[in-house]
Amino acid sequence: MKRLPDLPLELKMLATATLIFAGLSVLMGFAYIVASHQGAGSSYWIGASDIAALYTGPGVSMATLISLAHIHLLGLLPIFAIIGFIFVHSTLRRGWRIFWSMLPFLAFLFDVSGWFLTKMVALEFVYLVICGGATFILSLGVMILISLYQIWFARAGA
Repeated sequence: MKRLPDLPLELKMLATATLIFAGLSVLMGFAYIVASHQGAGSSYWIGASDIAALYTGPGVSMATLISLAHIHLLGLLPIFAIIGFIFVHSTLRRGWRIFWSMLPFLAFLFDVSGWFLTKMVALEFVYLVICGGATFILSLGVMILISLYQIWFARAGA
């Protein structure tokens, strides 16, 4: 398996474009959440109650949540897989490559579980949604930045 610093230029360019576009798509999803809910509650900032309203508000049925989960799971799968595939070619130790590449999948399962628990059990499960979402965004950011650094700045053959 070739490591990122050892890739030929055409693969470095493809991986770079892929990582940038995947990162932008995740940031746009986050920006959408902020922009569409900012100021909806009692504060200008988006809060836990605003996020909880996404899962408990009027018209939010179980069928709606299942549909949203289905769309998000299918939509984020290729992003997680592609970023993870590029990242596992980094020069980090195997344990770290496994940890970071699996973390967004696990975090998103917590995120989606939190949607349903917020709806069915208690509004306090919204913090599971927030922690899961923050963790998968953080993990993708870490993998993207490490991969880009290693593609362009790490020494080949090291």
